[in-house]
Amino acid sequence: MNRQAKPRKSGLAKYLESSLRKDPRARVLFFAELMKAPVSSQLRLLRHFRGLSQVKLSRKVKLLQPEIVRLEREGSNPRTSTLERVAVGLGARVELVPEKLLPFLAAQQLRAQGQAYFQRIALPHA
Repeated sequence: MNRQAKPRKSGLAKYLESSLRKDPRARVLFFAELMKAPVSSQLRLLRHFRGLSQVKLSRKVKLLQPEIVRLEREGSNPRTSTLERVAVGLGARVELVPEKLLPFLAAQQLRAQGQAYFQRIALPHA
């Protein structure tokens, strides 16, 4: 029986993952920057964050593993239906967001998190 080895996380990946888990502000800023990256990079990074190998993701979304490799290659041009299928498998969704709106969206998320934090602190029993 040929089993795939679990992908090893680098020290940077472990640090980044723990930092993003602990700090909501860092998470918002990181994902705002990630949205500027090519789709291939976004898919690869999100797959790593979900702890999925290319083989596991391919099984989950019913695609061949070489198709996942192709999607994660810079300059790939996936069909919309394929991209949506993989995004759902990664617990994400496909969105078109004008680049000029990215800083605004990140600021909006930070503000919402700040308000939630304030309410937890200021009104702990409400």
